[in-house]
Amino acid sequence: DSSVAPIITATRDHDANVRIAAAQSLAGRKLATDLWMSIWNGDTSTMYRRSLLESATRSGVTLPAHEQWRTSGDWHLRAALADAAALAPHPATGSAIATPLLSDPDPRVRQSAVAAVAAYLDSAGGTARRPAVLAALRDADFFVRATALLALADSARASEIPAVLASYALAAGDSGNDARIAAIRYVANAWRRDSAAVPDSVRRTISALSPSNDPLVRAEAHGVTPLAAWPGTEGMSRPDDWYERQVRDIVAPSLAGTPLRARIETARGSITLELLGEEAPLTVANFVGLARKGFYRNVHFHRVVPNFVAQDGDPRGDGNGGPGYAIRDELNTERYTRGAVGMALSGPDTGGSQYFLTLSPQPHLDARYTIFARVVGGQDVMDRLVQGDAILNIVVP
Repeated sequence: DSSVAPIITATRDHDANVRIAAAQSLAGRKLATDLWMSIWNGDTSTMYRRSLLESATRSGVTLPAHEQWRTSGDWHLRAALADAAALAPHPATGSAIATPLLSDPDPRVRQSAVAAVAAYLDSAGGTARRPAVLAALRDADFFVRATALLALADSARASEIPAVLASYALAAGDSGNDARIAAIRYVANAWRRDSAAVPDSVRRTISALSPSNDPLVRAEAHGVTPLAAWPGTEGMSRPDDWYERQVRDIVAPSLAGTPLRARIETARGSITLELLGEEAPLTVANFVGLARKGFYRNVHFHRVVPNFVAQDGDPRGDGNGGPGYAIRDELNTERYTRGAVGMALSGPDTGGSQYFLTLSPQPHLDARYTIFARVVGGQDVMDRLVQGDAILNIVVP
């Protein structure tokens, strides 16, 4: 109880990230509703209020925003409400908040709602909630389908494999591989859990699946007997002149002491990066190519954790988007000191367009995420970043 007063004081700090951290630190606190509202009215920024809504929900407190954000015209607020639902202390409460959002017109909101409902699958009433998550396997958005598949995969059932295979067939036309990976992971888990319960007709359907040309999908099939004929995860080489071009354009300047630089133009000022062409040439080439095509123009920092990282590169805006392909990791001996720039991943060799800046040393990230650049200018701008801040452009001369 003695910590509440200084936390409340910190919600009025001059630094936006301190206010956000304070709002997050109120999670689980037993405060009077009028005090919650007083703190709520102290800052109108979306990230602050999102953090406070999550804290209030975790504390079992219902704020007016629970109803107001559900019908808001801003998808960010509706998705934030769905995210908060996953934190409710009672499954019935969290499910009641999230369930209406399962039919939201925006897929980013539906994805958060599916994740929230799925968070309570293992709690009381979880069996009754499972059909709602299964229904998401038919969603038009592949991130929604992937979220549902991954949530169900830990408790995969032979009886649900036909629905999963239908979702996998739907995923054949997706621009990203998330739902395809998740579907094969589900099948693999169901097979390992109880292959004897898989009907012969379903086994034949699994065996008839054409091998994926994606090594990340094929990796999920390892150990599944009906998919034993699928190739391994060996990569495909490119023409020699492609590699020569990377050496000429990316590696050689670094070796000559004139590495490429990039300028991140944000709403708070510019941040200058020095690209590590010798240490991570293919990652640098990918970043430079996207920047010069204008891929990063008008995206936002969808994740900023004070004293940890600032992350962007998602045109979708909810942390799940990318360029529609993945690149291989280039792990090196660079260290995650303050100002290191690394590729964001969801697993090995899943980088694309998202990257993060480390706001302080993070040695636990060393050799786990490719470091491909360092901040050499605009550290003060980096420190002022708040989740939701806009990137006007990334310029590579």
